[in-house]
Amino acid sequence: MVTGNGEAGNKYNRNDDVKAGSESRAPVGRRRFLQAAGAGTAVALAGCSGGGGGDDGPVTLGAAYILSGFASLYGEEAERGIEFAQSEINDNGGIDGREVEVLTRDTEASGDTAIQQIRSLVQEDNVDGLFGLDSSGVAQAVAPQISQLQIPFMITHAATPFVTSPQGEHEDSVGNEYVFRDSNSLAQDIYGAARVAEELDATEWATIGPDYAFGYETWDYFQAYCDGLGVDAEFTAEQFPALATSDYTPFISSILDADPDAVLTPLWGADLTTFVGQAEDAGWFDQIDHTLFSVGMGTDLPSDGSPLPEGEYASTRYDPFVPDTETNNSFREAYYEEYGTLPTYNAEGAYRALHLYKEAIESAGGTDPSALVDEFTGMEHSGPVGEYQFSETNQATVASIWGTVTYDDEWGSNVLDPVDRYDAGPDVLSEALGDSDLPTGI
Repeated sequence: MVTGNGEAGNKYNRNDDVKAGSESRAPVGRRRFLQAAGAGTAVALAGCSGGGGGDDGPVTLGAAYILSGFASLYGEEAERGIEFAQSEINDNGGIDGREVEVLTRDTEASGDTAIQQIRSLVQEDNVDGLFGLDSSGVAQAVAPQISQLQIPFMITHAATPFVTSPQGEHEDSVGNEYVFRDSNSLAQDIYGAARVAEELDATEWATIGPDYAFGYETWDYFQAYCDGLGVDAEFTAEQFPALATSDYTPFISSILDADPDAVLTPLWGADLTTFVGQAEDAGWFDQIDHTLFSVGMGTDLPSDGSPLPEGEYASTRYDPFVPDTETNNSFREAYYEEYGTLPTYNAEGAYRALHLYKEAIESAGGTDPSALVDEFTGMEHSGPVGEYQFSETNQATVASIWGTVTYDDEWGSNVLDPVDRYDAGPDVLSEALGDSDLPTGI
């Protein structure tokens, strides 16, 4: 079944190399957005900008993902999406007759490493465009650098709303005209979590999330949406273990001692599967009535660790069965035939990034970075995720997708069934945030 419808600066930057800069949450027009980016970031460093390969030879794109460590599975899934799109495009005439090549680099979930890799892709490999990123903290560190390099970057995973919130809108905002995102943001995703909370018989809420931007932003947005939507909720406990924690026992015990009705968790990667296994051993799912896994459907059944328990709620940035369109169904079937698994949202987001570049380059008639930025700005696009448009702040207006975790024997995978898609456009989010000073990022 499918239905349609604070000292933030310090805590968000904890454990990250992020530097960010408070105005109202009013919608930001394109002109104001460009002005807010600031003259200081409008001037590229000498010799930094890419796209110098001309219009002969292959189109070369650079991708940056986590390919090692606790969240390497996300990078591996992105590489599948890249490979799939690259073959699809090149087997059908390329981009204006030119083959597309992708150079992929490992960010190691580090802002410093990501910046080094991206600068190398632009200054040494002379790529025509960039895409990727998995970590919110890394994305917040990278975004200002992209403005200096003056080359388009399509974020496909990292969810912080502050990279599509223009500088000056909030103290942590780092958005600028060169940074786009084709997947839903944390602000869009957590709006769906609050809509789920509206329907649950749960009053006392807690969270256990990673000790960096993504964990804190998730909890802050959830509380703001619950307040704005009038959800009867009390927020009673919070735990923020470090990334790559191996022993969640003390954090689990603390939440269980607080005895909330429901818990929202944005743990991800190996941290999520490690937590689930230890939570099961501690009797978590017997004591806690509802656990909401923010973007918990980011991967297929994990190769190491525990899968999400059936009957709990989870979200995803892309669902392989919804929308029920020819485009999505064909993509799912072809991907499954190629890899033997359902496409995850990181695979689909990376896949779609290549097709977005194809459309932009063909429309612009070349790879000039400024021309590509103009093409991406306000672009309407249709892909497996459905039809959407890039907002005035360069965020894709895609839905928030939440559902109930169910194991599907036919596909050999967890799926969401039933699943709900909530419209998460700028007006919807602005109204739901009420009096909060958090930006919609859209």
